[in-house]
Amino acid sequence: MEIMLSVALAVLAAVAGFALLMRISDRVQHEQDRLAGADMASSALALIESGIVTAENLHNSVQTGVISLESVESGRLIRDPVYRLEVDTNPTHWSGLIQVDVAVLRVDDDERVVYT
Repeated sequence: MEIMLSVALAVLAAVAGFALLMRISDRVQHEQDRLAGADMASSALALIESGIVTAENLHNSVQTGVISLESVESGRLIRDPVYRLEVDTNPTHWSGLIQVDVAVLRVDDDERVVYT
């Protein structure tokens, strides 16, 4: 009886340990996505602000993790894209200024916003 109880406790501890590791792994992946999304959003805003590309060029473009200017300009397809950019522009009440919002979404799950 004691052996069965100790085996059951060992199995329970192992299951709890694996569940904790899976949860930690999911959180690490989420933070990696968030960091990549922040970098991509900042890069997109910098490209738009400098006048190298327009918001229309970047809207709905797909990326692998680094914004490639060549693929944006040529419109060529990217193999195995991971992220998609949504760029929205709105006029402000100041003349000549436009508010640019960039959202980074995962291609495999359009509802999961990585960074805004």
